[in-house]
Amino acid sequence: MRFRNPKSQIKNKIMVVEKYPILITIPHCSYFVPSDMRKRMTLTNAQIRKNCDPFTDQIFDIPRAHVIKARISRLVTDLNRAPDDIEMEYRLSNDGVVVSVDLDGNPIYKKTPSIEKVFDRVQKYHDTFHSKIDELKKNKVSFLIDGHSLRSKAPVTKANPGKERADIILGNRDFTTCSRGITKKIMTFFQDRGFSVAINDPYAGKYLIGYHCSRRGLPGIQIEVNEKLYMNEKTRRPYKRKVEELRKIMSWLVKEIAQEFEKTTESKRGKKQATLF
Repeated sequence: MRFRNPKSQIKNKIMVVEKYPILITIPHCSYFVPSDMRKRMTLTNAQIRKNCDPFTDQIFDIPRAHVIKARISRLVTDLNRAPDDIEMEYRLSNDGVVVSVDLDGNPIYKKTPSIEKVFDRVQKYHDTFHSKIDELKKNKVSFLIDGHSLRSKAPVTKANPGKERADIILGNRDFTTCSRGITKKIMTFFQDRGFSVAINDPYAGKYLIGYHCSRRGLPGIQIEVNEKLYMNEKTRRPYKRKVEELRKIMSWLVKEIAQEFEKTTESKRGKKQATLF
């Protein structure tokens, strides 16, 4: 009689871990610029890197959540701006779907891209990213987290330049993307772990949660993490342990939100069943 090695049996089994019904978008994590566009830019590599949300691709990369990461720099196409937010770019603005000035007020291009080039970028990068979100929203997702980072002090192109920011900024577009109750629970979650928290100040959320949450009805929230918590802002180098700690904290948050939605679903099922008898 042959006995099978239990270890080999374990190796042959594929562990399938069910994902939480939570979608995490990370629209500003990349600093990649295609070579043809890079030639047209006046910025240094360091300046380009400074305009991304550094290490958010690690902090918000939660294995049990559905995660969508940007593959392109926000200087090429800002995935968190409306696809038709173009006109202002001809006034050398730092805010729009394709910007002419970076966060520090530096002109980006030797020559401003034509409107045709802007439309090409929107179709190639912006539309693709948001189509992925729409695909996941159909059946698999109950809540959206839009993950960002922000500088510890406001840059010159933003309101109140030099002003210190809170550790965590929660944005819900004036309570239109999710309820006051869930916003409060997320705020308390961070406060219980020693973080200072602000709501909708300085950022309430832009196109991504405005479109997918406010307009399309998927509950969600924007989370901005202060960069001083996990990196040296002068050298732009991460504190690796702090990055990992924040990732664990985000994992706990995702689990708590998923459990909250599971309770709500079970409660609705119970009420529906009660009406049948």
